[in-house]
Amino acid sequence: MVSIESPRPRVNASMLPQSRGKFVCLLGRVKTVDANQTGFIMTTSDQQDVQVFLPEPLTDDVEGIIEVIGEVGTNCEVNCHNYVNFGDTDFDMTLYDEAIKMITEFPQYHELAEG
Repeated sequence: MVSIESPRPRVNASMLPQSRGKFVCLLGRVKTVDANQTGFIMTTSDQQDVQVFLPEPLTDDVEGIIEVIGEVGTNCEVNCHNYVNFGDTDFDMTLYDEAIKMITEFPQYHELAEG
């Protein structure tokens, strides 16, 4: 059984197709929350929308920057196992996306890179 507690590679939406069936860490901004509170759409650092499914309905509001740890599904959706909501904070998504690209381009310098 795979432990969801261990660190996961950071990815952006364009990297999800190669990550199907794997656990990843995805950061973005909450765009919309489903009416039934069992999922939301987030806009990732590379400006793509990703559907996130939750194991149970939300009990708190989620907004702003959110980090999701989850397993990537067949259609590149993320089945969330854990999340951290940072709220409406000033965060440079463009710079973060550049860091994700660097980690992937030079995996020898980052042990969790999926190069």
